[in-house]
Amino acid sequence: MTRHEHTATDEVAPVSRVTPQVTPQVTPREITAVVFVGTHPERYLVAVRSLLDRTDLDVVVGCLYTQFLSNFAGLGPRVQSRMVGSVAELANVVYGERRTHLAVVNEPCLLPPDPFATAIAWLSDDLRFASISFLSNAADFLSFPVRNLPQDRAPDGHDEVTITRRLRSLTPAAGPTTATFATGPIVVLGAPALAAVGEIAAPASARFDIAVADFCVRARAKGFVDLIDTSTYVLRPSDLAIEPIDTTLTPDDRGWLLHRHRSMVAFLDAERVSGDSAFALAHQVARVKVQGLRILIDGSCFGPNQVGTQVATAHTIRALALHPEVAEVCVALPGPIPPYAADVLSAPKVVSRREDDLRAFGAIDVAFRPYQPVPGWDLSRWKGAGVRFVVSVLDTIAFHNGGYFATTGEWMAYRAFLEETVRAADAVVTISDDVVEQMVLHQLPIERTRVTSVPLGTEHLRGDQRGHLPDELAARGFVGGAFALCLGVNYSHKNRELALDAHALVREAGHELALIFAGPSVPHGTTRVLEARRGPREHVFVLPELSEPERNWLLRHAAFVWYPTSAEGFGLVPFEAASFGTPTVAVDFGPVRELAHGGRPSSHGDGVPVLAADWSAKALSAVACRLLDDPGLARRHVEALVAAGDRYSWAASGDALVRLFRQILSRPRR
Repeated sequence: MTRHEHTATDEVAPVSRVTPQVTPQVTPREITAVVFVGTHPERYLVAVRSLLDRTDLDVVVGCLYTQFLSNFAGLGPRVQSRMVGSVAELANVVYGERRTHLAVVNEPCLLPPDPFATAIAWLSDDLRFASISFLSNAADFLSFPVRNLPQDRAPDGHDEVTITRRLRSLTPAAGPTTATFATGPIVVLGAPALAAVGEIAAPASARFDIAVADFCVRARAKGFVDLIDTSTYVLRPSDLAIEPIDTTLTPDDRGWLLHRHRSMVAFLDAERVSGDSAFALAHQVARVKVQGLRILIDGSCFGPNQVGTQVATAHTIRALALHPEVAEVCVALPGPIPPYAADVLSAPKVVSRREDDLRAFGAIDVAFRPYQPVPGWDLSRWKGAGVRFVVSVLDTIAFHNGGYFATTGEWMAYRAFLEETVRAADAVVTISDDVVEQMVLHQLPIERTRVTSVPLGTEHLRGDQRGHLPDELAARGFVGGAFALCLGVNYSHKNRELALDAHALVREAGHELALIFAGPSVPHGTTRVLEARRGPREHVFVLPELSEPERNWLLRHAAFVWYPTSAEGFGLVPFEAASFGTPTVAVDFGPVRELAHGGRPSSHGDGVPVLAADWSAKALSAVACRLLDDPGLARRHVEALVAAGDRYSWAASGDALVRLFRQILSRPRR
């Protein structure tokens, strides 16, 4: 801070020193602003007017020279002036007279609206708070947006009003944060601490930052605590600066502090560089509130083929890039940009490049893998790629079922890697509350408070997308007519054999429907054998993975969709089918219950009007027959799914991720 020095020849009126005595409890709004004017009174006049405009406080101006007093005449009854020799002396005198909290202006500065509301509330709640400082462009180790690096102005596009508004409006709310000691162009000193500690002492240099640091350490010895209000930003414009910004401790000042408090200087040096101190955490949250998040996305899924993972990752990137509180989305790619991702990866605020060197992206706030981690992924590199590391767990199906792996060793390796990744993550994102419950059930090693459900969006299919009849369907003998569709991979938990059984009962009930299976096959853990045991069926057609237009045609023209799955993380198929006007036969369980009708059984009459009670062929076929026999019920079924899907948008998903990222930046690393 600026050093206010004077010599024996300075014309300073004598001031009687007042030693503070124990004072009665201070009422919540009793605070006095004190402003010391050592030089350049016209600049301090700006600060006084800011106090008068932004607060209802009384202001006591202390002047070093008699001729300065005229600058503050005529400002009204709230302003008093007197002759004193230093900031510390003025604070001691005013406290001795008024016994109030003090807002001490040490440098000309501009205040935001209602700057002391939070400080006064804290001081009223707890008498043990000695001081409260504020973020500022020039506040030594509290400097904002870069710690320990004072700037001559606010960040581009901002001033004290806009920065404070953002700091106060965005989550997480800024609570009390401990400080090394008070510093900055203005600090609030608590009346109880002033009473307990005694008057503020000053070094020979008369620097107030050194004097108040000494006061804070003396108060700490008595059990008091120093705080920072990271919801309030005070601007020290360069055109009001008295001297060039210099917060370096001179040998004399360092020696004075060391003599009085031998551990203090070393503690300050450690706090300046700590990344996990209370202030470091609060500062980085404040920084991303004002400047926006820089997010690094693992885009290694972007290969030549596009399935659900690529769709969800692309929409996540787009949602984050469109978010006003995100500065930049960086995407690490395994190779050239595939055509299906070209649009999203060329969007404003999106930067993509090969993932060979993650450091090439620069400083990253959050490194995020938005899909399931698998062995072979470089966990250690991604763990260190950002200030915080977040991973998605989409489901625990493979963790629970070894049938999806070629050997027991591969399954054990998968389980161990998922546990290792979850243990290393600062937070885990799931796509439904049901997945959170499954993680708790399996005791995956992360605290529940660090697991957040962020549902996917559902509006990427609107029902008006282009579609055409799959060429392969005709090639395999389908000549037309009504059909039901079973869409998805042939994993064992998809229960395709149950769809065969239920479909047979639907046909026995008089509904002449073909059955079309469409989706990729996996090498292990399929229903292939179970399907074969049902015997040949000429009305069943099995197709491989199809193009998006072919899938759209099937969803649009199916009489209904079979969805007998018994394990999902989210379950997009019912929402996708409903967007094309097609109902879905599913079981009333887990994520279907959660997402389709708010977690309540369908028998309660909420949400989707008809779902199967269990996975028996009888229960599934009964639902299918009701939908076929009652077009009104089928219409209400689709409408309910569309309405449920409207609750889950990619914009809402992006907003939830941004809130989560700011939240984890406010907490220590795991």
